[in-house]
Amino acid sequence: MSSFAGRMKEYPNMSLDRFDRENLHARAYFLSHCHKDHMKGLKGPLLKRKLKFSLTVKLYCSFVTKELLLSNPKYAFWEDHIVALELESPTLITLIDEASGEREELVVTLLPAGHCPGSVMFLVEGAQGTVLYTGDFRLAKGDASRIELLHSGSRVKDIKSVYLDSTFYDPRFYQIPSRETCLHAIRGLVQDWVSRSVYHTVWLNCKAAYGYEYLFTNLGDEFHTQIHVKSLDMFKKMPEILSHVTTDRATQIHACRHPKDEEFVPASRLPCGSSASDGTPLNIISIKPSTMWFGERTQRTKVIVRTGASSYRACFSFHSSYSEIKDFLSYLQPINIYPSVIPIVILYTLNVFSTPQLPNTPFANMPQPLIPLPQPLIPQSPTPNTPIPLCPNP
Repeated sequence: MSSFAGRMKEYPNMSLDRFDRENLHARAYFLSHCHKDHMKGLKGPLLKRKLKFSLTVKLYCSFVTKELLLSNPKYAFWEDHIVALELESPTLITLIDEASGEREELVVTLLPAGHCPGSVMFLVEGAQGTVLYTGDFRLAKGDASRIELLHSGSRVKDIKSVYLDSTFYDPRFYQIPSRETCLHAIRGLVQDWVSRSVYHTVWLNCKAAYGYEYLFTNLGDEFHTQIHVKSLDMFKKMPEILSHVTTDRATQIHACRHPKDEEFVPASRLPCGSSASDGTPLNIISIKPSTMWFGERTQRTKVIVRTGASSYRACFSFHSSYSEIKDFLSYLQPINIYPSVIPIVILYTLNVFSTPQLPNTPFANMPQPLIPLPQPLIPQSPTPNTPIPLCPNP
């Protein structure tokens, strides 16, 4: 859950993934992806009023994020103020103070974040140096070295600050299986179940409205079927995903979600009903993709764990693991690193390792440095007494 306040120290005239409070005074806005914890204030009345009277304020994002945002009528007022930027295409953006006419020029580049459809990192270059805002990201080891625009010629750019997705900056999450590994395990479980009869059904119990499309598309291809979802609205302009989902509940693989509490029917574990169209009861198993649950285990586990008579947990992460974050930071070697998720992972790390103390400033006053490099807080391997319960790659 992001707790980033929206402003970067180097470029305070732009706001990223936060649209309320002091961010109402920003000259430009940036949205890394469409998850709610990165959209606070985005449909607020004060911001809506600001846009009504502004000629220059824009919201910058990826093309997919734009389509996802505008698929929700609550954000329709943004339509004339959104600028979708091409991925990996440096763009000159001028931030204008409409009262004084003061101008600030920045070059902004959208880089793939690997978190969910449309998710990006923002590389910002200007008079105050080069900074990278990761938003939420999942990059494997070595991925940073393959992103051309993080480099100048054959060397890594001099990055002053990284504003970091620190969700799993915690030794408990030292290694998280790749999405490919998780998919392989889920595929095996699904194959075993749906092959028993047409009345054997799998429910992917996904907590977010979107972000699991990697599972939908790959399972759809593997089993030559479509995945049942409640609505197709958000996918209408994403044909590569739309062809893999359906509102026809006759399919054997579901990712539909329970309605609001007041409409919830406890007797039906599967949100769209527990019987087939001919009245035959369905045999249902649920698979809940998650990461935090695995990090809380006291022993190593498999990629999929049975948690009940017909329920399973699958180790699936949208965020980089502890070791992936270490690899990312070690490669970029930024001067400053600011966490966007606080305070649990930072406090845990400070308690586990003998490290230099951070400045005597409350963690809540974002942003504060996480670690200075080149003396990284992250060790080469977990300390002997640190539990590493998360399931290893097979």
